[in-house]
Amino acid sequence: MKITNKEKITDNIKDKKSILKYIKDILLDFIYPKNISCIICDNPIKLTNSYSICKDCFKELHFLKDACLKCGRPLVNHNLEYENIKDCPSCKRRTFYFDRAISCIEYNKTSKKMILDFKYRNKTYFCKYVAQIMSEKMELENLTADYLLCVPLHKKRLRKRGFNQAQKIAEDLSEITGIPTLNCIFRKRNTKRLYNLNKKEREQEVKNSFVIKDNDNLLKNKNVILIDDIFTTAATTNEISKELRLVPVNKITVLTLLTRGYDMYLPYEEND
Repeated sequence: MKITNKEKITDNIKDKKSILKYIKDILLDFIYPKNISCIICDNPIKLTNSYSICKDCFKELHFLKDACLKCGRPLVNHNLEYENIKDCPSCKRRTFYFDRAISCIEYNKTSKKMILDFKYRNKTYFCKYVAQIMSEKMELENLTADYLLCVPLHKKRLRKRGFNQAQKIAEDLSEITGIPTLNCIFRKRNTKRLYNLNKKEREQEVKNSFVIKDNDNLLKNKNVILIDDIFTTAATTNEISKELRLVPVNKITVLTLLTRGYDMYLPYEEND
């Protein structure tokens, strides 16, 4: 069968992408040699250590197994009155526009350091380990989609930080899973940092802050996974999901590395 010029060009592009990925992996391994030191505490590790994390740090990472089927948060039950996932305090009196949120690890001192080093100390090579953890979570949850999307940064914050951690994770996750990424979500305004705001303040701050640009109608009636690093009050991912519903997108799953747990001793408002 005769090979057309178009097919030759396509094959050449694929070959070039493979070569560039190979060079990128070699450079990353040279600059940040894997399996030499723990990516969290920098202590020496063995070649067999998962995600290049030492055993002590790995023990401190609480990988989530049982969590709310809607928001993905772990529950700490102190009262026999709260025995079912439907009693999750994070979901009570809330309207979520996404179908489900899934997180991999519970937020604590160790996992927090992992994310802070990634985001603010330029350890961008972390994203390949985060993507690996997420891909394994996707397998456990039988999760797939037509596209991977990511929570965007405003262009001013992107210039300051130099990269969007959610985008880098999504790109590495795409290489592992084969699910294509789609850069279609944009911030209309530069919102305040949300870490010191409560739920209501966060929701107000991000309201009408995002726009979906899908001129080719690629998203219409499709299933998507929205990638971010941490699931806290869901203000940002919920606002983006609301915009995606207007496309309309068929199914929206939020996938993050970390999420916070709720202690049921505390009222919902105090623990948010």
